[in-house]
This record gives sequence, structure tokens and C-alpha cells, in this order.
Amino acid sequence: MRTPDAGSGEGRTADAGRGRDQPDEDRPRQLADEQAALRRVATLVAGGARPAEVFMVVADELGRLIGAEATFVSRVDLSGADSPGVPAPGASGERAEPEGYITVVGSYGRIRDEVPVGFRVKLTPGMVMTAALRTGGPARINGERLANGPFGAIIGRLGLRAAVATPIVAGGHYWGLTVAATSREDFPAGTESRMAEFVELAGMAIANAEAEQKLRELADTQASLRRLAMLVARGEPPEVLFAAVTKEVQRYFGGGTARMVRYEVDGTATLLANAGTESHVRVGGRWEGYPPTGLTVTVRRTGRAARIDDYRDVPGAEVRLREGILSSVALPIHVNGQLWGMIAVGSGQASLPPDTEQRMTEFTELVATAVANAQSRAELITSRARIVAASDEVRRRIERDLHDGAQQQLVAMQMTLGRLRSRMKAADDPESIALIDEARREARQAIGELRDLTRGLHPPVLTDRGLDAALSAIAARSPIPVAVDVAVSPRPSITVEAIAYFVVAEALTNVAKHAQATRATVTIRRVADRLLVIVGDDGRGGADPALGSGLAGLADRVSGVDGTLRVNSPIGGPTVVEVELPCGS
Repeated sequence: MRTPDAGSGEGRTADAGRGRDQPDEDRPRQLADEQAALRRVATLVAGGARPAEVFMVVADELGRLIGAEATFVSRVDLSGADSPGVPAPGASGERAEPEGYITVVGSYGRIRDEVPVGFRVKLTPGMVMTAALRTGGPARINGERLANGPFGAIIGRLGLRAAVATPIVAGGHYWGLTVAATSREDFPAGTESRMAEFVELAGMAIANAEAEQKLRELADTQASLRRLAMLVARGEPPEVLFAAVTKEVQRYFGGGTARMVRYEVDGTATLLANAGTESHVRVGGRWEGYPPTGLTVTVRRTGRAARIDDYRDVPGAEVRLREGILSSVALPIHVNGQLWGMIAVGSGQASLPPDTEQRMTEFTELVATAVANAQSRAELITSRARIVAASDEVRRRIERDLHDGAQQQLVAMQMTLGRLRSRMKAADDPESIALIDEARREARQAIGELRDLTRGLHPPVLTDRGLDAALSAIAARSPIPVAVDVAVSPRPSITVEAIAYFVVAEALTNVAKHAQATRATVTIRRVADRLLVIVGDDGRGGADPALGSGLAGLADRVSGVDGTLRVNSPIGGPTVVEVELPCGS
């Protein structure tokens, strides 16, 4: 295994000829120090510490262990899972220069302010970290070569003169790197091997901490999904679900920002929900003028997940930078096989974790299911509403035909019979007069029954004068006193008025037939875009729509326009029938 040479940046055998050899009598003390440092790290992991805490402690313990003035722990994000620049654990020999980025996750000493957590830098040839990843083992650089590359200015300010980098293997893959630096001419001989031994065991602690974190995240995810699934099961309006999903995603993925948008056919996008920061587009407004290389356009064009690791590299992303967002990940939402929209999360740190897309999938799938359910439900409600409206139109037409046809004919016939009776009276024909009087009585009876029938189909007074007049007419014919209180302005749709009328008519019929009540009340109010209908009585109670009291059929009509009907009728009374209808149906 080769490591970079101090002068050239190329490698030679680790620890050979570097500084003074360590006396053998120092080795037991060094081993004891290493074991104590590892015990402290292991104790922290066993106590359930989160990975961020473990990273900081690993950086601290390593710095103290080897006498470094500055250390940091970084994650590595190499381009391509099978990139030739990624040495496989256990492989020997050098590989091509690795390409990708490192992100600092823990730091110690003088470098902590200069290289804070979240600091991200691109790997370039000549860096000690690049050399360590290329060789798969520890690497060191000192002298002027150390000042080359993206850390040059920081190294100059801190007066650092030598650095050693060691890869971290966690979970069977190259997870990241540790880097230690000093202002001395060089680290002592044996530093690489001491770092490698410490980092090997520290890698196991990091893997355990991340495994525990994943279990916590899994439990948190399941709790979030359960909360959202309850909203879906209750049939909450889509806007409620969208806001809840966005807040859960924003909380779960780092507390930065989260947004949900729906793609429109005209190329714009509608902002459905926003959490974490104010947006220049209000919820429900159209999202236009987004960067052509941004996530909204990319997801729409590809239909796949997309990410931006640093908005400073994206032209036209000033809005996101002003919001304090450096990186984002977006996932598409597909509904019934078609791209419907996307959810995006943003972070104030460069580069969200590489598994963010996978973890977000469960949320987008839930949204897709909820949207598909909402669409199906909306289509069902629309279909049922059309059936109800068509049925009411047929009833109104029959009422008009009966009123203008059969009823008028019966009235005309009664008038004709009256004229005929006058003639028979002049002719002094008592038998004919008796027959005519009987025919006139039957005609009056038929007219009355026909009027009752037309009122049952659709009373003209309802169309002409509204619910107050129509229900007052019902109350006037009721065998028990009925107090009517209607305050509806503006009037709801014809279909909703008809449903409210028949609900009250059926409920009062039940009161008269079954309740043994002494009085009843009818209250109707319009609250925003909902019509509230309440019918109560002081009778014996025990009404149950399931027993076929006539309320079951009304419940079907009410649900046909996405309304609700509730019956509260304990044994002994009182009974209250409550109906809620959308005014615009």
C-alpha cells in the first residue's frame, strides 16, 4: 500500500522514515490511550447518542490521541456507486483519481471555526484526502504541497504544515475520511498506523450509531405515516392533507423547508403547501419564473428524483439563497401512472444525505394514494350529484306537467260540471243534479290529491319563494306545533334547496307518525358555503335510519351531494336530525 510522499504528494511506505522512531516503551501507553478513547466513543454510542454527536467525539478523541491541533471527520460522496475511483474495502493497489465531494460532519481544535459542520468541498488531485481514497489507506502530506487545493487559504491562516488522512470503512463500504493536521514540521512515525487502528474501531462505532439512528428514523417515519394515513382514512380535504404532509416532511428531513407543487397543463406549477419559510408565491398561487436548471423544471422534464447540492452553483437561484437554503432534494408524485407534482425539501447545509430520496419515497407514495383517492371520490360525488340533480329536474318537470295539464283539466271539468248542474236545475232533474254533485266532489278530491302529489314531487312555492315559505307551509299542515326558523342568504342551489326541503318534510312526517311528540322545531342556517338543517322534537326517541324510517333514503340523497346526515335519538328522546349540505352543489 502506498501513501503520498511529503514533497511530491505521491505515496511511499507508511511511517517509513517519518520523524523519530517511537520508543518501544511508549507503545503500552499509546495502546491504553487508544482503548480509553474508544471506550468513550463506545459509551456514547451505547447511550443512544445521535450520529452527529458521535462524529464530533471521534474528531475530539482522535485529535487528543495523536496530538493533532486540528482534526475533522467527513463523509464522502463519490460519483457512481461502481466508480473506478472508489477502492473496495480489502482491495490493494492504487485506483484512478476519485471524483466527488466530502462534507464535514465533525471537527476538533483550531479548525472548528474554519471548517464547520456542513462544510463541503470537491475532491481534487493532490489533496491528502484524494490520495487516501485512491490508495485505500492512510496518506500524509507536508510542506508546501499542503497549501495547494481548496484548503490552502485555511491552512495558511492556521499555520498548519502537515496532515494525515485515513479512510473510514463503515457498513462494508468507504463511508468517509478522518483528517488530522499539525503546525509542526511533521507527525511522528507511526501516526498513520495509530490513526488506522483507531479509525477502524471508530468506524464500527459510527456504523452502530447510524444503525440506531436509522431505527429511530424508521419509527419516526412510521409514526408520521400513521398520522397522515388517519387523515386519508377520515377523508380530510386534500388541502389539509397536503399541508400535513409538507409539515411532516419538513420536520422529518432536517427542519429546513418543504414544499409541494402540482404541475399544470400550461407549464406552470401551483404551490399546494409550504413549510419552513415564507415563499414569494402564496399557497394556491401559480409558481412561475423558476430557474431553468432548478428542481421544478428538472423533475417535470425527467419524471425522476433530482437534487441540488449547492445552490451557489445554480444560475438564477438567488431566491433560494436569500431563504438560507443551500441544497434541496425533490421527488416526483405520480398519480395513476401520470406525473402529477413533486415534493421538495431544502436545507441550510450543503448536500442533504444521500439516502434522502429513498426515505422520502414513502411520503410521496402516500400523497399519490391520497390524491388518487380524492380524485376517485370527487368523480363519484360529481356523478352522484348529477344523478340527484337529474332526478330533481325530472320531478320538477312532472310537477309542471301535472300542474299545467291534469290539474287544469280537472279544474276545467269541475267548472263544466257546475254549468251543467245549473241547466239540470232549470230542467228540474233531481237525479241528474245528484250525479253531477257526486262528480264534482270526486273532481275536488282528485284535485286535492293531485296537489298533494305535486307538493311531494316539488312544491312550486319552493322554487318561487324559497325554503322559508315552503317549510312554513309544511308546518301549517302539521298536526303538532312546529316552529320554523330559516336564515339563508343568499339562496343555495336548486338541488340543495330541494334536498333540505325533503329532509324536513320526511323528518316532520316521522315525528307526526311515530314520535308521540307535542312540538317540533326546524332551524336552517347558512354558514359560509355550508347549509345546516336541524329538525328536533320532544318525542319518545329511538329513531334509527337503519330500521327503514325514511331517513335512510334521505341519507342517500344527502350523500349524493357530499353532505352528511346525523340522527341523535336516544330512548326517551329528544330526537335531533342534523344535515349539512354544500350550498354550491
